[in-house]
Amino acid sequence: MVSMPEKNLRVLLSSIKPRLHDEQFVFCSVLEREFKKLTIQPICMFREAEGVSLIVAKSDADSASLKYDGTWSLITCEVNSDLNAVGFIAAMSKMISDAGISVNTVSAFHHDHLFVPSDRVEEVMLLLQEPPQKPVPKRDPIDNIRELIPMIFSEHRAHKALGSLLSQGHALITSKFGEPLPPDMRIFYERCSDVKIFDRYSILSLQKAIDVDRSQLPRSWFPFCELPSGGLIAIDLSEPNGVYPIIDLDCGDFDYIVIALSFTEFLDKILAHGQDSNYWIDHSEQYGTAKVHLKNSQVRKKYEEYWDLLGPENGSQRCMADACENKNVKLSVFCRQHQFEQVHKVPCPFTSDAPADTLAEYVLKE
Repeated sequence: MVSMPEKNLRVLLSSIKPRLHDEQFVFCSVLEREFKKLTIQPICMFREAEGVSLIVAKSDADSASLKYDGTWSLITCEVNSDLNAVGFIAAMSKMISDAGISVNTVSAFHHDHLFVPSDRVEEVMLLLQEPPQKPVPKRDPIDNIRELIPMIFSEHRAHKALGSLLSQGHALITSKFGEPLPPDMRIFYERCSDVKIFDRYSILSLQKAIDVDRSQLPRSWFPFCELPSGGLIAIDLSEPNGVYPIIDLDCGDFDYIVIALSFTEFLDKILAHGQDSNYWIDHSEQYGTAKVHLKNSQVRKKYEEYWDLLGPENGSQRCMADACENKNVKLSVFCRQHQFEQVHKVPCPFTSDAPADTLAEYVLKE
């Protein structure tokens, strides 16, 4: 049974499952009239203005007397990657290029395929099986936020904070979120408001952050930054495990990525990385996950229309989920509950209990 395509970058990078093919391959280019005469079967072909590009087995190229430069080994990523997944190829390419190795990629319907120089394929296999972990430098949040603020004012867009609104804003945050801002974030907001970094990261003013819809987030999560996609970055003010996790709310459905352990570290990294992409696309820059467990009433409200559309369990076969005795619903091999959980990746609120409050469960790297 073919697995469902995966979009979540964290899941993709943790389950690449590289498979090395025995055959060696070469890249060739032939004219259209020459291509029509060939009796060999290329593994891939593409028509360009200059001719027909072919990827063929080296043995076939030799038998057909085709010209080529260098031999390539093929690695197939067995994880079923969604064609709309963002950052997967970029992250793998960066991992390989950082080792000084070239790579050519081909994305097919079910899998991504990597062609790498045959004499360095063993290095690439090791990289894909065990992505290198980069040590994260320890920085003191208070000292370093004072260093970063002048840089933000000189090189990016920022407004000076209005002192008359600060005490009122801080009091409102403690009231709404149950916790005060961490010291480094408080220093930042005492000096800055409505900050735009690289035209990519919008650090919200206190009032805008307070007004964000947080109905499906834990109480202590304070959304403070907006991305170009409209997604948000939040900080957990409850200080779990003695840190202040920074969470990307734009990367999953209640299963989020932890991308920094303090507000200062987040600022430091986005300033150092630049504007091209989010630094946490690199798997080694992620600290783990934060899974949100919604209240039963919240989940019901969000998904009741989808639940109704599933219809009755009056199919002709038993649900494919292990140990489930229910019949399947129309257009699925699962019953209502298991079809719901397959699609939305949360416990079904219509058949099982959910937490009494919105909770966050962290799994952080040691």
